[in-house]
Amino acid sequence: MKHIPLNAGRRKLLKAMGASLATATFLPACSEGESPDASFSTEKNLGIVGADGRRILPWSNWSGNLSCQPTQRETPRSIEKLQTLLQESSKPIRCVGSAHSFSPLVPTDHMLLSLARLRGLQSVDKENMTATFGAGTRLGQTGDKLWEQGMGLLNMPDIDTQTLAGSTATSTHGTGRNFGSLSSDVAAMSLVDASGELHKCSATENTDLFNAARNHLGSLGVVVDVTLRIRESYKIEEKKWFLPAEEAYDMAEALNQSSRHFEMFTFPHADYVLMQTLDETELDETPPPVDDSANTLAEMKVWTDRLPWLKSFLLNTALKNELENIEQRVNRSYRVFGNVRSLKFNEMEYSVPAERGLECLEEVMATIKQHNANVVFPLEFRYIKADDVWLSPFYQRDSCAISCHQFHDEPFQEYFALLEPIFLKYDGRPHWGKINTLTATQFAEKYEMWEPFKAVRKQIDPAGRFFNQFTESLFA
Repeated sequence: MKHIPLNAGRRKLLKAMGASLATATFLPACSEGESPDASFSTEKNLGIVGADGRRILPWSNWSGNLSCQPTQRETPRSIEKLQTLLQESSKPIRCVGSAHSFSPLVPTDHMLLSLARLRGLQSVDKENMTATFGAGTRLGQTGDKLWEQGMGLLNMPDIDTQTLAGSTATSTHGTGRNFGSLSSDVAAMSLVDASGELHKCSATENTDLFNAARNHLGSLGVVVDVTLRIRESYKIEEKKWFLPAEEAYDMAEALNQSSRHFEMFTFPHADYVLMQTLDETELDETPPPVDDSANTLAEMKVWTDRLPWLKSFLLNTALKNELENIEQRVNRSYRVFGNVRSLKFNEMEYSVPAERGLECLEEVMATIKQHNANVVFPLEFRYIKADDVWLSPFYQRDSCAISCHQFHDEPFQEYFALLEPIFLKYDGRPHWGKINTLTATQFAEKYEMWEPFKAVRKQIDPAGRFFNQFTESLFA
């Protein structure tokens, strides 16, 4: 979760509630309990013994809502090693990056393949303003290397632990009306198919493969490098402040138009919204703020669980005290974009047409309040530019992405089921890496390039080597 400047509000909240209720703050934070899949963790499940006698550990994703027991794990050291591995094996294969997806893209009981050794900056082309990275490079590993070259990415998602391969495979995105997903910044890619053949693709070479591979859900082959469009390095000034909800909604579109990046965080059961803008600047760098977001949200959850009938009062008391607090910082672009996620959660995100984004958000917030949903995690509201990536949620339409979260050790099904029909009412498309309940038929109705994608997939992987149960249900 992004840093939420609530330190002063927390202190005032505790004081306002009085010493008689202060014991509630000593309850264990809900985020520190066992995950729903703790029984499958490597601490309790030592995996299986493979054919070569080596132990094969189970896998689970970041939040713990997904797990599997592969029968083989591989981390090839080079493209050549990868090609040999694919040529000598007939097993189904799924690739894994940083395990930050909440949808069942990775789980397999066959071969699990990591690109962790295929990473790093490979080249910078300043004439064409592109940079090529190994596909296993984490986003947080791109910034310093590009900065040394006087370069930077055009934009970044707000989680920088994800790999380039995983981020582009799911059209992961940041915010900003002039910026698409990371997939839209891809200029070229290299991919190894099930037979071990290396394919290079771009807008002018293997064009159909390029259009499919920029958001391929791991169903075409193994992406081994990604070439991104870049620009000269730059610094960002970040501003955060709170507004009453009605005022925030009224200002949102103007801030979206006037800022390089704009987003806001709406708090369930509360009447205040956290606003955030990011703009280029020449100002000197400032120290980063103290990030106490995890403790803040955990304390809010403790209070509202202990005193559910005071939920709105407690949250509004904390947030109202922050109205005069404006937090600012200046730093290199990639240091501002990326955020540490120390508090685990599960997430659902839908992107709706930009012109209906605020209308959808207001209905979502009203529904949460009407049904008294058991949630304190703020929702995230962002703007994304239209792109031409075949399976991108932003294909040919400017969009607003609305993300809802629940603590990783709290049930999320009822909460997400409450909101998903609203997103669908507004013609929402789900984020490929996040929780949703759509079927292949429903996806096909939302993507006009669904059948062309399936045709490319069948051509490059006719035997379905890169399927798991989930992707086979979509594309077989």
